[in-house]
Amino acid sequence: MFEERHFITSKQQQWQELQSLVSLVRNDGLTRLPGTGLARLGSIYRRTTSDLAYVRAQRATPDLIAFLNEIVGDAHGVLYAKETGSDIWHRFVRFFVAGYPAVLRRRMAFVGAAFAFMVIGAVFAYWLVRTHPSTLSVFIPPQFQDSVKGWKEGFADNGTISAGEGAIFSTGLMTHNTEVGIVAFALGVTVVIPAYLMLDNGFIMGALIAAVQPTGHLPSLWPGILPHGAFELTAIFICAGAGLLLGWSFVDPGRQTRSQALVSNAGDAVRMVIGTVPMFILAGIIEGNISHAHISHAVKYAMAAFEFAALVFYVYRPRFAPRAKK
Repeated sequence: MFEERHFITSKQQQWQELQSLVSLVRNDGLTRLPGTGLARLGSIYRRTTSDLAYVRAQRATPDLIAFLNEIVGDAHGVLYAKETGSDIWHRFVRFFVAGYPAVLRRRMAFVGAAFAFMVIGAVFAYWLVRTHPSTLSVFIPPQFQDSVKGWKEGFADNGTISAGEGAIFSTGLMTHNTEVGIVAFALGVTVVIPAYLMLDNGFIMGALIAAVQPTGHLPSLWPGILPHGAFELTAIFICAGAGLLLGWSFVDPGRQTRSQALVSNAGDAVRMVIGTVPMFILAGIIEGNISHAHISHAVKYAMAAFEFAALVFYVYRPRFAPRAKK
């Protein structure tokens, strides 16, 4: 015999969760669903649809049938709604305004780990090259030797880059740096690859600083790196952090299986990488046209400081709870 009150009590929590997920998607879009939230929404929707069919078959009270019909209809609307161009644009804006900073805050430990690997590599290479200058070639690939020579001669203060050369250079840099980020992410399940890539970047940076310091041209090195480095290095750290996040799913899956942990973390990892695209583009444009141009050091330092402050504010800006509607 169908006991409606008992049925409602046993299912109420499930229905409330469905309503909460539907409300979240309506307000903030599917990108704001945590981890496996979309799969969870679909699962509860299907179960609640079965509940609706069951109560209809059991001839439950009209109020219960109407209630379930309403929440199932709302869930169907957010799951299968056809997005217009305007809807897609609003989702895009919401992602970069609120969704992406939230993902970075949530996964900042992995970005910090990527940064730490680079610092370790830089400190080690700097110490070794300063104490044993002959080891410079160990850390600097042959194709970068001419660049090191240019930095040692202070080229950033002695040369100019035309608009045409800058456009070509920036395009190449965008491609290269994006590839480094994608490799760090794509091979993240190994854990070792993104860690090695960050160490290797640190090796190059530390060795370069150690090689340039004795020449007295460090004052031209930093203004030639920092203006684009704020965006470029941040983007690389984020991509490597996304890779480490995937790898950590296998190292420490918690209460989930490794495959479940990977699926659960993959959404955030992909979002982390997608959000770096504007940073790589900006870094390539700045490096190709500003970092090595005849612009005063003060302007370049100010530009780098502004970029770094803007990134920090973007991720950690104050967030105010919306006022309750009267």
